[in-house]
Amino acid sequence: MAASRRQFLLAGGMAAALSSSLTRLLAQGAPDDVILKAMLDEIGRFQQLRVVGGGGDDAPYFLSYTIDDNEIFNVGASFGAITSNSHRRFRYPGIEVRVGSYDFDNSGHIFSGYYSGSRYDTEPLPIDDDYLSLREGLWLGTDFAFKAAVESIARKRASLTNAAAPAEKLPDFSKAPAVQSLAKITRPKIDLDPWTARVTKLSAIFNAYPAVLASGVEFRFHLDTTYYVSTEGAQLRYPGDIGWLQARGEGQAADGMILRETLQINALDVQQLPSEADLQKAVTAVAIHIRDLVKAPVGESFLGPTLFEPEAAAQLLAQLLGDNLRIQRKPVTDPNRPLNLIASEFEGRMGSRVVPEWITVIDDPTQTTWQGKPLLGYYPFDFEGVPPQAVTAIDKGFLRRFLTTRQPARNLPASNGHARFPAGFGARAAAIGNLFVNATQTAPLAELKTRLMELCKERDKPYGLLLRKLDFPYSGNNTELQALQTVSAQSGGSVRPVSPPILIYRVYPDGREELVRGLRFKGLSTRSLRDILAASAETAIFHYINNGAPLARTGVAGYIAGTSVIAPGLLFDELEVDRLQEPLEKPPLVPPPARTTP
Repeated sequence: MAASRRQFLLAGGMAAALSSSLTRLLAQGAPDDVILKAMLDEIGRFQQLRVVGGGGDDAPYFLSYTIDDNEIFNVGASFGAITSNSHRRFRYPGIEVRVGSYDFDNSGHIFSGYYSGSRYDTEPLPIDDDYLSLREGLWLGTDFAFKAAVESIARKRASLTNAAAPAEKLPDFSKAPAVQSLAKITRPKIDLDPWTARVTKLSAIFNAYPAVLASGVEFRFHLDTTYYVSTEGAQLRYPGDIGWLQARGEGQAADGMILRETLQINALDVQQLPSEADLQKAVTAVAIHIRDLVKAPVGESFLGPTLFEPEAAAQLLAQLLGDNLRIQRKPVTDPNRPLNLIASEFEGRMGSRVVPEWITVIDDPTQTTWQGKPLLGYYPFDFEGVPPQAVTAIDKGFLRRFLTTRQPARNLPASNGHARFPAGFGARAAAIGNLFVNATQTAPLAELKTRLMELCKERDKPYGLLLRKLDFPYSGNNTELQALQTVSAQSGGSVRPVSPPILIYRVYPDGREELVRGLRFKGLSTRSLRDILAASAETAIFHYINNGAPLARTGVAGYIAGTSVIAPGLLFDELEVDRLQEPLEKPPLVPPPARTTP
């Protein structure tokens, strides 16, 4: 719908209230970059704007523009046949308008960002470097954001009038240094033809495994340049390239149980992806795991010693720590309007021991490599244009700090550069980047396995459990996810459930391992981390794409943030798993066709 142009009143000349830093940026201009020039010129008009026609008198005090100049290459195949092939280019704006002041503004209300009148729906900007078209798109988007901000602050005041006063009054927005950093962008050239041939060949690997009933291999790469400018004087241009090769497979056991296995190899540079030989080996392992899972016995409910190998431990900690090392401030709402907001399990536990005293946890998105290997969780600036800081969240077992954004929370007045997702209510959500889990007391993984068997003998357990891989990011459907959430909450576990195991083994006293299937965690939460007995000397880097969805569920569209977790293997004194209770699918009535060409 076209925007109503009468909502903006343009005063003559540059407003005196423009910050001196922004004035300097406007004077410098950006002659070599049409996108940046359009953003700066349009933001220069911002503080000239006033609402007319009964829209109120709240003055805007902050505006930021973000433009992602994105190019996406994608090819997918299944059983040796191409299923998708595309090359797309788009530019999408993010526009934030705040009215009022840093102490009290339009954010933090249940309806922040909502506008009830006619509006212009923000659309992608032109991919041509057309200065006037870019400015027009930014102006129309600002018009809507400005209207929504004025309406939101009025609703917020009305809600506060009718509600009990908050226990602690906090500012709505914190100040941050205005950084100017304009990286020179050189986009690599990606030829889809070789990747099309490679993906087709990789997907054909599943043809040799009849147990695999459905499968797919996908190559996807984003070449992204991010622009960010604000009225505080920030001016940023930086690359945000990221991509992956993903393989998935699905089989069905004789009893009807669906078994899945996934593989995702991520990189910030297309040249960092493995060789074709290594990719073939990794995809073949997915097929073999499905073949073995289909034949494996169903596991039994168990409570006892459990060992996570390093990759599985990193997957576990990505969920239990990654989702809880942030605080989301509760928005203002109307009386008698409950809000179901999942709080961090660490909220209110600052200064408490949350893991053994020989474990320290640091999130450091400034690191680009670890032991010579690239890290996916590096980023130069967060969603709000703030450079990230290294944060020692847990120091020698005790919770010391949270990951923060520019929305203050109790005892958390400023950002440490971890805003990575929109969070609703006019706020941003913090997320981990490179999470380092460091243990000062370690033993070789072989010794931990021996200790596992000793614990089983001491407690008269017929076996212990060994986990090599979890289904994280989660590959299940909505129904399965809801069942996980329900069971976890009812069993005293986390409201945010932990993804179920894919590769879980019974380890018998003689050291023999037996693969089992159909198990999920019961009663698992951050409280369980206090009962870690030991950590391995070996560590693993686990890379994944965080999309802000529960369990980082695959296939969910939205914002993406590369993440790395570096962790040792972990031996738990006691964990509980339970059998899946959901109804099983019926096996196919019609046999599959032959996988060979006649």
